[in-house]
Amino acid sequence: MKLLTTFLIASLAALAIYAARRRIVFALRTGAMVYIVVLFARLLLSAGSLADRWEDVIWLLFAMLVLWAVAWFVSNLLLERRARRGR
Repeated sequence: MKLLTTFLIASLAALAIYAARRRIVFALRTGAMVYIVVLFARLLLSAGSLADRWEDVIWLLFAMLVLWAVAWFVSNLLLERRARRGR
């Protein structure tokens, strides 16, 4: 349930940014950043003793690293396309 409410909070933040700016990429980036911040904040608040939960933290960090790498690759691909189209 915590994952769903975290996703809902991030979606609402992205929707608010989209309503204000009408830029979908900016809204999606903002939603992703809010999701990561809220996810780690909830992890820190619920962690009475992180020594018992290292396996949860390691998998979460690994998943975030993989998602970051994919997002970095896709954003670089889009920037290259945009640069080629602008010529």
